[in-house]
Amino acid sequence: MSPAVPATVPAATPTRMSEAERAAVDEALRRVAADGPWIGGPEVTAFEDAFAAYLGAAHVVGCASGTDALVLALTGLDVPAGAEVLVPGHDGGYAATAVRLAGLVPVVADVDAATAAPDVATLDSAASRAPDACAVIVTHLHGDPADLTSIDPWRRQRGLLLIEDCAQAHGAEHGGRKVGTIGDAGAFSFYPTKNLGAIGDAGAVVFRDPDAAARARSLAQYGWGERYRIERARGRNSRLDPLQAAVLRARLPFLDSRNSRRAEVLAGYIRAAPGLDFLGGTGVAHHAVVRTDDRNRLAAHLTRAGIGHDIHYPFAVADMPGAGVTGGPTPEARRLAGQVLSLPCTPELRDDERDAVIGALTAWSPR
Repeated sequence: MSPAVPATVPAATPTRMSEAERAAVDEALRRVAADGPWIGGPEVTAFEDAFAAYLGAAHVVGCASGTDALVLALTGLDVPAGAEVLVPGHDGGYAATAVRLAGLVPVVADVDAATAAPDVATLDSAASRAPDACAVIVTHLHGDPADLTSIDPWRRQRGLLLIEDCAQAHGAEHGGRKVGTIGDAGAFSFYPTKNLGAIGDAGAVVFRDPDAAARARSLAQYGWGERYRIERARGRNSRLDPLQAAVLRARLPFLDSRNSRRAEVLAGYIRAAPGLDFLGGTGVAHHAVVRTDDRNRLAAHLTRAGIGHDIHYPFAVADMPGAGVTGGPTPEARRLAGQVLSLPCTPELRDDERDAVIGALTAWSPR
């Protein structure tokens, strides 16, 4: 057996940017450091406005993280405490965590084998065990839009609010609309490895209803009405940092070209390895995910070739003891958790690095 070599192709490259993008970010950092303010202010408002215009959204409320964006989506929509919320069975547990933080009960739904996302059949099965369900969270996993064409009318018929988890799908479209603008709310994370990344944690939530947006904005700052007066319950401290807002506004004009490069990298992998089963590939390629029953051997092969890789995600949500979910069973989510493996798929991946991944894939021999 040949020895493993140090990873020469990183699994992720969040600090890499083009020269033009780097200059824009450097200027944003300098401006905020020199001029302030360091809490709130025009930088936050300017990014919210720019992101709303990019998405075609009515209202954007910045916050501290993608998890908080989901919490504020739920509380901004006034989902009553103690209500049940349907969540995906294969998403890293992020939706379930946010539901619990909002004082609600997560009910896990299984996922479709082909897309790794819930569909009408799996959601309908979960809803049959959740008589008090008020909302459903659908994750656009790995950058691929979920099938909202079917899910949206189904949830309307049941009277459920729809929250889109867009943490991995900035700029993706479904039916000619940007994801995040189709449901009642859309939650975004700007964690550094996201398609649109900050240089730390940051998030935003999108609403169509101005009253929901106003509630979320208040709840993101303790539930204040007047300053220092808590007027709404379930508030928290979740402000979007102006430094992160400035960086995100500087990077936003580069998002579409970065997404195109991600899709190009993923398409190259799919062409080079037609014998491998790739998930998705129809969106903005947040991850390049292979599904195989021989994952451990493929991972060892990539390690020997110096190719970084990751697993998104190694546990079904129903198998996480701290997730606190009810519902299930979720056999397909459990099966996926044992099969998926993510390849390097970032916009600044160099051609020689991409070719090294392709070389490793073409040299792979399944059993």
